[in-house]
Amino acid sequence: MTTRRIIPAAQLRAGPATIIVALGDRTIRSRAAIVVVEPHVVRVAFDSGDNLTLSPRSALGVIDPPVARARRAG
Repeated sequence: MTTRRIIPAAQLRAGPATIIVALGDRTIRSRAAIVVVEPHVVRVAFDSGDNLTLSPRSALGVIDPPVARARRAG
Protein backbone atom coordinates (compact mmCIF):
# COMPACT_ATOMS: atom_id res chain seq x y z
CA MET A 1 0.00 0.00 0.00
CA THR A 2 1.25 3.48 -0.86
CA THR A 3 1.48 5.85 2.10
CA ARG A 4 0.60 9.52 1.59
CA ARG A 5 1.25 12.20 4.20
CA ILE A 6 1.68 15.95 4.66
CA ILE A 7 4.84 17.19 6.38
CA PRO A 8 6.42 20.58 7.11
CA ALA A 9 9.40 21.34 4.85
CA ALA A 10 11.74 21.35 7.88
CA GLN A 11 11.14 17.56 8.25
CA LEU A 12 11.99 16.79 4.62
CA ARG A 13 14.93 14.46 3.98
CA ALA A 14 16.47 13.30 0.71
CA GLY A 15 15.33 9.82 -0.24
CA PRO A 16 13.12 7.60 -2.38
CA ALA A 17 9.78 9.23 -1.49
CA THR A 18 8.08 11.28 -4.21
CA ILE A 19 7.56 14.89 -3.10
CA ILE A 20 4.63 16.87 -4.48
CA VAL A 21 4.79 20.67 -4.47
CA ALA A 22 1.94 22.67 -6.04
CA LEU A 23 3.13 25.99 -7.44
CA GLY A 24 1.05 28.72 -9.00
CA ASP A 25 1.62 27.63 -12.60
CA ARG A 26 2.71 23.99 -12.24
CA THR A 27 3.24 21.05 -9.89
CA ILE A 28 6.55 19.34 -9.12
CA ARG A 29 6.39 15.57 -8.57
CA SER A 30 9.90 14.29 -8.01
CA ARG A 31 12.32 12.84 -5.46
CA ALA A 32 14.41 15.17 -3.32
CA ALA A 33 18.08 14.61 -4.18
CA ILE A 34 19.52 17.17 -1.75
CA VAL A 35 17.82 18.87 1.21
CA VAL A 36 19.54 21.58 3.25
CA VAL A 37 17.62 22.74 6.34
CA GLU A 38 18.76 26.15 7.63
CA PRO A 39 17.24 28.21 10.46
CA HIS A 40 14.88 30.23 8.22
CA VAL A 41 14.83 28.36 4.89
CA VAL A 42 14.84 24.85 3.45
CA ARG A 43 16.67 24.42 0.14
CA VAL A 44 15.62 21.45 -1.98
CA ALA A 45 17.22 20.11 -5.16
CA PHE A 46 14.94 17.63 -6.93
CA ASP A 47 15.91 14.77 -9.26
CA SER A 48 13.86 16.57 -11.94
CA GLY A 49 16.38 19.44 -11.92
CA ASP A 50 14.09 21.85 -10.08
CA ASN A 51 15.48 23.80 -7.11
CA LEU A 52 13.25 25.42 -4.50
CA THR A 53 13.78 27.50 -1.39
CA LEU A 54 10.92 26.98 1.06
CA SER A 55 9.85 28.26 4.44
CA PRO A 56 10.47 25.59 7.11
CA ARG A 57 6.71 25.63 7.80
CA SER A 58 5.66 25.08 4.16
CA ALA A 59 3.46 21.99 3.81
CA LEU A 60 4.57 19.27 1.39
CA GLY A 61 2.80 16.14 0.23
CA VAL A 62 4.94 13.00 0.43
CA ILE A 63 4.20 9.66 -1.22
CA ASP A 64 6.31 6.85 0.25
CA PRO A 65 7.06 3.94 -2.08
CA PRO A 66 5.18 0.73 -1.28
CA VAL A 67 6.97 -1.70 1.00
CA ALA A 68 7.63 -5.06 -0.63
CA ARG A 69 6.13 -7.89 1.38
CA ALA A 70 7.96 -11.16 1.77
CA ARG A 71 6.15 -14.09 0.22
CA ARG A 72 5.17 -16.98 2.40
CA ALA A 73 6.72 -20.32 1.63
CA GLY A 74 4.22 -23.00 1.13
